[in-house]
Amino acid sequence: MNSKMRKYIFAIASASLLFANAYAQNKDDKGYNESVIMRSSFSPVVSEAYKLGDKPSVVESELVLPSFSYDKTTKRFPTTMSFEKIKPAKVKGEPIAKLYNTHMKAAVGTYFSSLVDASYSQTRSKDFVYSINFKHRSSLGQIKDYANSSFANNDLNLYAKKIWSNYAADARLFYEHQRYYYYGFADSLDKEKKDYRTPYHTVGGSIGFTSLNRQDTKWQSNALFEAKHTSGKWGNKETDLYLSAGLARELSLFANSNQLLGLNVAYKQVLGKYSAEDFTPFFNPDTTYSPFDNKYGMVDIKAFMDFALKQADIHASLSFVPTFGNSSSFYFLPTLVASSKPVAKHFTFKGGLQSVVDVPTLHSLVKENPFISPIFETKATCTTSLFARADYANSNNIRLNLEAGYQSINDKYFYTIDKNAALGNMFTLVYDDVKRFYAELNFDYTFNSISLKAGAMFQNLTTDSIEAAWYTPKFKINMGVEYVAADKLAISLIPTFSSSVKCLDQNGQVQTLSSKFDLNLSASYRYSEQMVFFLELNNLAFQRYYEYYNYPSQRFVGMLGVRIAF
Repeated sequence: MNSKMRKYIFAIASASLLFANAYAQNKDDKGYNESVIMRSSFSPVVSEAYKLGDKPSVVESELVLPSFSYDKTTKRFPTTMSFEKIKPAKVKGEPIAKLYNTHMKAAVGTYFSSLVDASYSQTRSKDFVYSINFKHRSSLGQIKDYANSSFANNDLNLYAKKIWSNYAADARLFYEHQRYYYYGFADSLDKEKKDYRTPYHTVGGSIGFTSLNRQDTKWQSNALFEAKHTSGKWGNKETDLYLSAGLARELSLFANSNQLLGLNVAYKQVLGKYSAEDFTPFFNPDTTYSPFDNKYGMVDIKAFMDFALKQADIHASLSFVPTFGNSSSFYFLPTLVASSKPVAKHFTFKGGLQSVVDVPTLHSLVKENPFISPIFETKATCTTSLFARADYANSNNIRLNLEAGYQSINDKYFYTIDKNAALGNMFTLVYDDVKRFYAELNFDYTFNSISLKAGAMFQNLTTDSIEAAWYTPKFKINMGVEYVAADKLAISLIPTFSSSVKCLDQNGQVQTLSSKFDLNLSASYRYSEQMVFFLELNNLAFQRYYEYYNYPSQRFVGMLGVRIAF
């Protein structure tokens, strides 16, 4: 900017300051008063301008941190921690139901039938349990055209169990009495009842021990000893001994899970004596029986392993079974069974190979067929099975399982009429090797107040030396429908069906026993918490079917009774 321009601006600014302090005269002022308006155009002129081109400068400096040093002093400061106690949560639930020590059941029915079932037990004890039970069932009825067919069964059981922190022990004493008649002949023969009456008495007991180690990595052990003695009318008696012991422990041998390894040793001895003192006229008088012993023993040494794979649980075992007595042999019994994990939430599968060996006893045979001859010989039965099973279960209370398999059975026993029985009304045992194919179906469904159960079984047995598998049906069907109304009234309908069977008559001729259809009905009414009335109606189809040749069943049996708890 030049000097002329600066003078010009200075003059204008000075004039502005002078006019700022001056003001117009009003009418009260004396003298001359005049307004002057000046008009002129403003045209500022900038003659020279300079561009600012100076750049800012940064003075570089280096930041130096001062050195820092410190000394560590170690000193322990005790800290006291205290926690406020949390009060245990209380879950309000339903009151514990009252348990009753004594239960009794009694009934009477057609054919002068009677039923008594009474028990007394200790309730809700964590370390000691005991009970006593007595059962009686009898009938004085008569089947038309046949000899006296009454029977009576009595069972008395005492049981006790003591539980400690690491193990438990239990003991059982029992007495069984059954009385039947060989009524498989015409009543026109007019025989004395005492001559064909066959009573059996069995007394026995057992004591067992089981460890209760909470840690699976410790040894688990168990032991059991059982003895029973059975005697009959015609000098036949038998003592059965059973002793077993086992050890098991979980180990980590392979995979990511533990494996359970164990060893079980079992010893079974059958000591039978048949003196054949008095067979009365019911045996062929030309047959002479000399006293003989029926001895049989076996030792089962089994090593097993349970382990898990990705999709299945496996049980594998190997048994060495030597037998001795009237006959001796050696069995090598492998077992390998796989059980799958749940598939699609509802399905499980199981299958594999199983091998077992067992020997029947006088006690088991007379309970299965009370019309067996006083003289027979027992043998060990060895069964090897290949099977597969599928199970289905869902949240709608539907359960279904199907199993099929193939079995090879050595020395399987069948019943046939004893040729030495004068009236052809006593049975003895025959043995044969058998190949068996079977399929079983079971169904269970519950909906509101209705429960439905059904089962069906098909089997086909091929025998080696005898003509057919005596008294063995090919088909069995059973059903059960139960309806419960207001937790007071319960009604059950139970039909069963069994196909015809083949057998031999007293002359050795093959006979066919007709199929069996049985329809049973039971009903109960809960009068109170402690009293229930019940009704049982059996064989509503009024069918006279045969369990064994010459032994028909009663056509209809009805019983009315009551159950009481106190």
